[in-house]
Amino acid sequence: MEPAARLLVHLEGTSKSYILWNGTASYYTKLRAAYKDISEDKQGDYLHFAFFTLCASTLEYSLNFILTNYCVDKYGPDKYKSFAEGYIAISFAKKLLMTPSIVSEGQLTFNEDHKSYKNLLGLISLRNKILHNKDFLKEFDFPKLKGEETNVEFQIKVDSNPIDTLKKDNCLTFGNSLGDFKKYLMTPALNHELTENEMILKIK
Repeated sequence: MEPAARLLVHLEGTSKSYILWNGTASYYTKLRAAYKDISEDKQGDYLHFAFFTLCASTLEYSLNFILTNYCVDKYGPDKYKSFAEGYIAISFAKKLLMTPSIVSEGQLTFNEDHKSYKNLLGLISLRNKILHNKDFLKEFDFPKLKGEETNVEFQIKVDSNPIDTLKKDNCLTFGNSLGDFKKYLMTPALNHELTENEMILKIK
């Protein structure tokens, strides 16, 4: 279990003290509740979308918190924020990729063959497609009418909507992969115990 908050206390009271709340527990609590409902088929399709967006939000907030916590360690409470904001601004997929290396000072990286790492990249990709979805005009061939012809057959190819790919199975897969992320990266990183494991490898 990772710490609920980070306290930087100036015992003599002549300087400011600081607290960094770890709000990730609220995300994971809601994630576990929704995971349970999906696994028990208690709700309809809307829950799949709600769970999926909660997965994406949980992952990004967790990464942001890990990086902010690291910056407080490395740069102190007076200088950490500019560095943390720089890391947080990195694109979602790159931030996931880079976090183990950043917090381990270049010693560790993701095992890119680990199924949960691949699933989290898939989560990010699908999140971008769903949350930034857009449609533009698409061309299709309409047959030339002959005389007073009134019945015309033609085909229009319709691309599938990314949101319709959200089903029970892939939602549970994303949830399990977030569990691995928490177990193998987040909790040990916040406890200053991050070492090589099945999801995290030493950089050779």
